[in-house]
Amino acid sequence: MIKVFKVVIGTVIVAAIIICSFTFFVKNELADMLNPFIPKKDVFVEIDEPGEKVDASTFEYTLQGMNEDGKETTVTFTASKELREGAYLKLTTKRTYVKSWEEVQVNEMPAAIRDKMN
Repeated sequence: MIKVFKVVIGTVIVAAIIICSFTFFVKNELADMLNPFIPKKDVFVEIDEPGEKVDASTFEYTLQGMNEDGKETTVTFTASKELREGAYLKLTTKRTYVKSWEEVQVNEMPAAIRDKMN
């Protein structure tokens, strides 16, 4: 019975190590979404070009933006409608995963980011 218990515990530990390694070292949207150790950050972007139509009701955007630390970053996300050119968005991200977006006014952005984007 103890031998079975040791095998089960060993298997669980190995599985946990593999899952943690996957979420730490693989940089893709799914891994970023599932990894609880990646903090959420806000990224601010300006819609400066039309989105690429993926299907009848989905548009994909790849834009340069600035995170809340003032670092430039490239983000890719989808929207269910074509977004207005010139609009500013606040994206909630976890590395490459974009959880949500919302349109914001220029005066709603942090001052440091607002100065760099204008």
